[in-house]
Amino acid sequence: MSKDGRSQSRRPEALSVATGPAGIILGNGTVYAADAGQNEFQAVAVTAGRIVYRGTDSGAAKWIGPYTELIDLKGKMVLPGFHDAHLHPLMGAADRTECSLAGLSRLEEYLARVQLWAQEHADEGYIRGSGWLYSSFGVRGPDKADLDRVVRDRPVLLKAIDGHSAWVNSKALELGGISSTTADPPGGRIERDPASGEPSGTLREWTAMQLVEKRLPEWGKEKLVHAFRSFLQPAVRSGLTAVHDAMASEQYLAAYLAMEERQELTLRVSTSLLCEPEMGEGFIEDLINLRRNDPASLVTAQSVKIFIDGVIEGHTAFLLSPYADRPDFTGEPLWERGHFMRTVADLDRAGFQIHIHAIGDGAVRMALDGFEHAVRVNGRRDSRHQIAHLDLVSSADISRFRSLGVIANFQPLWFLDEAGSAAMDEHLLGTIRSRQFYPAQSIFEDGGIIACGSDWPVGANIISLNPLDSIKAGLLGLAKASPRSKADPFRKRIDLKAMLDFYTRNAAYAAFQEEKIGTVEVGKPADLIVLDRNLFVTPLEELDRVKVLLTLLEGKATYRDPALP
Repeated sequence: MSKDGRSQSRRPEALSVATGPAGIILGNGTVYAADAGQNEFQAVAVTAGRIVYRGTDSGAAKWIGPYTELIDLKGKMVLPGFHDAHLHPLMGAADRTECSLAGLSRLEEYLARVQLWAQEHADEGYIRGSGWLYSSFGVRGPDKADLDRVVRDRPVLLKAIDGHSAWVNSKALELGGISSTTADPPGGRIERDPASGEPSGTLREWTAMQLVEKRLPEWGKEKLVHAFRSFLQPAVRSGLTAVHDAMASEQYLAAYLAMEERQELTLRVSTSLLCEPEMGEGFIEDLINLRRNDPASLVTAQSVKIFIDGVIEGHTAFLLSPYADRPDFTGEPLWERGHFMRTVADLDRAGFQIHIHAIGDGAVRMALDGFEHAVRVNGRRDSRHQIAHLDLVSSADISRFRSLGVIANFQPLWFLDEAGSAAMDEHLLGTIRSRQFYPAQSIFEDGGIIACGSDWPVGANIISLNPLDSIKAGLLGLAKASPRSKADPFRKRIDLKAMLDFYTRNAAYAAFQEEKIGTVEVGKPADLIVLDRNLFVTPLEELDRVKVLLTLLEGKATYRDPALP
């Protein structure tokens, strides 16, 4: 094992186990193992779903039998399957079956889409959807009066691109019992008309949105299963062999298990079970009853998800210093601090990994304080707690990721500005802070462990399931980052191999699966992908043009491009 606890490559030379012919040999290519030694090979052989050989073409020839499928890569590249360490596959898939505003950016476009949906679904008693951009509206968010123009007879609830705000019409406010006298719920906010005090039509954070959403029908297991089928094909076409659902419910877990039982699941799914402040006594026992870590299953549930704050655009991120446009306001956490500390310690004592949403630097510090408290009261263990998103991190907290063994979970597509977002960020945070987002390089240079995900479907117009899009965006974003001061020189920079680590071996480590997946090593399941070219000789600007030609899960093709012979 390495000092950071991740598995090391056994040795750089060719490895083999077992005897007998291989089922598949991928040869005459570049096999990048993504192991600690960053080893490269010519060929890999697979038998009964496992890697049995990696090495030279001549060595692979010994594994050829009468029924071996030989694939001549002709210089193409083999990698471990991509692993998205933070996304919302079931929620996103279900969202896409409802009124999607993704790809739009102007008010009249949104209203036209909603009106058309209303006409095409006249028999439904409500309209639910998602995908509007914060930059399409002012800081107070969208207005109910606009939605009322196109739908007045039934509730409409439309979540923003990140799910942290909702645009509702008057009928939805009525359904939720929300009026001028309704108090803002803990951690949430009901936007109001400054003159009348009446709700204006924007609800911030889950606690406020749930006033309406809890009165709308839930997605049933079969609807979730049906929706998830539409997710799987683009996922495997993108080379994904594993994903981490970063906010799962008991219902979501049941849907994943149903798909596995029906042999429809074509990738591994690890999950974080949602834990909220209002959960009553016995909630840890409830979570323990849902926990599962069957090594023979594609579905695991060993992690718990906690939201500390919201998002900067809604003034619901928790900051160390006030917002630039609200100099008396830093935002507030969704948890009372003492309650949060006790919950983290209790979950840690119960053996759960904790996966925390933290956007503001105040939320990041609170998360790190919670993990430090858990170590103090429970002792140090191999917890692999994570903090996701990390828009702002105080320089004083960078080294705490390494010292506490906390995984930094970044979303590289966020490193690049979406149209209109840079101006909004500067308005909300001021010039200096708006240019200090996503300190991945600083955490990496300090020795912290990074895993990456897409946060799909969050991000609307810029989001992509394809890890190569994220890898390109991450490298471009880091290349454009401001240089650090001379007093704190770079020790090493994030390069392509490091970015590949974040989507393979590090993501596997974050899911406690590094002994099984994440690298091309003998004895591991053959979760592999073939790309149409060698990434290491591909210009950075062309990375998003690289195609996945083959995706294998335990040696079985979940996707095969006709271009692959």
